[in-house]
Amino acid sequence: MKLELARDMNRQGFDTSSATPVAGTSAVALPISFDWLAGYFHPAAGGTAILLLSPWGYEELCSRKSYRMLGEKFAASGYPCLRFDYPATANSHGDSADIQDKSAWQASVRTALSELKRLANPDRVVVVGQGIGASLASNLAADGEIAGQVLLAPVAQGRAYLRELAAWTALTQPTFLVSASDGPEGGLMAGGFVLSAATADEIKSLNLYKTELPSGLKTLLVQRADHPGDQKLADHYVENGLQFENLSFEGYVDYVSDPTLSVPPVQTLDRIVAWVKANFPAGQLETTALAEISAVSEPLPGVEEEALRFGPDKMFFGVLACPRGKCAETAVIMLNSGYDHSIGWARMSVGFARSLAESGCAVLRTDLAGIGESCYWPDQSSQVLYSDRQLEDVRAAVGFVKERTGAKNIILFGRCSGAYLALLAAADDDRVTAAFLVNSRKLVWDPDENVDKAIREPIQTLSSYGRKAVDTATLKRVLSGEINLVSALKKVTRPVKLKVDRTLAPVLGNLSRHYRLFNVLTGRLQKLEQRDVPVSLVYSDNDRGLLELHNWFGVDRHGLKAYPNIEMHGLQDADHNLTPIAARQQMFALLTDFVAKVSASRSRK
Repeated sequence: MKLELARDMNRQGFDTSSATPVAGTSAVALPISFDWLAGYFHPAAGGTAILLLSPWGYEELCSRKSYRMLGEKFAASGYPCLRFDYPATANSHGDSADIQDKSAWQASVRTALSELKRLANPDRVVVVGQGIGASLASNLAADGEIAGQVLLAPVAQGRAYLRELAAWTALTQPTFLVSASDGPEGGLMAGGFVLSAATADEIKSLNLYKTELPSGLKTLLVQRADHPGDQKLADHYVENGLQFENLSFEGYVDYVSDPTLSVPPVQTLDRIVAWVKANFPAGQLETTALAEISAVSEPLPGVEEEALRFGPDKMFFGVLACPRGKCAETAVIMLNSGYDHSIGWARMSVGFARSLAESGCAVLRTDLAGIGESCYWPDQSSQVLYSDRQLEDVRAAVGFVKERTGAKNIILFGRCSGAYLALLAAADDDRVTAAFLVNSRKLVWDPDENVDKAIREPIQTLSSYGRKAVDTATLKRVLSGEINLVSALKKVTRPVKLKVDRTLAPVLGNLSRHYRLFNVLTGRLQKLEQRDVPVSLVYSDNDRGLLELHNWFGVDRHGLKAYPNIEMHGLQDADHNLTPIAARQQMFALLTDFVAKVSASRSRK
């Protein structure tokens, strides 16, 4: 099988130097666009093809990297594989709140199946789905066109799933300041992700207990440990004489607990591939006619968007949005926050990028090395956050954007760890002309601090520890053993030590941690000030990152007055992730104003 990438892209004036014919397997997925859907095709020459159906929302953020790895594993074993994003989710077109078709997701699955058949011309197809993706997989299998199905942690009943999402949203409300009813009327919001009323109704209609499957369909049920719903579905299959096998979902909890802390369930992924190989040999296809694919689309009138790969060996994935037919003087590069892939938390980066492109900017949303759709550098550590190695990723993105768009102004945008990286990269790379930082948890990183430990321990102010120390409920938890006293005392004494070290820094000099790190930070800020690089610091009210700001510049932030290129803004009623829609709107208004001022200022020089 051979592929030729997007002949029509040449006619549109796009760089297609990377669009060479591809045979056999590919180390990375090829971005494609079909019927307003974003897809990721892993080519291989086998006669059995795999259609991967993802979970939704928060669970999808956790799963993106693992799903990419699963596609790569299938392709390496000879199975062509297609992943894609449901309508108005991730990189596909549309706004999820606007969907009115009660069968849109099911229709997209059938469209994706047709696209996979067009690309791979397989003898048979196996469908693999997780969560709500498992429900859609089984719904597709009922049509009789599928040879086998793999159901990971399946949603057996859509109605129950929506109730669980609403309950989860209520439980997480102290962290994510939204309720399930904050979505569109009749729909649902969970962690900032939105389902329209029509999509909610479609999900309600999915019920694996009522799905009539072909008698010869081979099924692998990947069950969560001690999960009554998974066991109930297994019992249902037994009672109805359906042919299936069980597999324990090893590592499930660590996989879906948090996007930034997610650990790919490698053992489970390998066992899934092994099951498919044992039941559906990959086979080998003869060379077939070339299939054209394109990753160029128009998500908004006048906005051209391309999903692409760039950098050494095309290791980086990105989505570039540009005003159609116009040269962009200014480009914005959006960096990952934690391990959230390039769509951003609650998909906010997608909307931001398309709106900025509509106003005349070029915008690249990119996955840095080891995140989402992007591979690691050779011999790179599995923990990439707060590493200077990420500066190479940003340099590659800046170089690509300047070469592709010709933009004179490069603005880096980041939230949390992405904001920290944007600050470092802006100081490091003279091609960067401005930086917009949102809720930066760190402004300078202590090389002696353990990243894995730090990202698991939320930063709290000394006063909050004091309140907890005298809280009756907290005292009871300590006495009952629910809270480890030694660990709690370490957390309390750490801020005290930091405060003492900060106070004595002028006397201790290089013997003081605060003194050493402050010199590093001020060195970076002085570089930016000398180059007249505008920097916007944006924080949600009471965000824990403000403690870092106060640590270096005082509670009244008087130390920032030395840097006239830095501006400060606050966001009301906003959490760290900007989950509420109103908070995102506040932040985007600040961003568009900042971009406009930078563009105007640079055009006068």
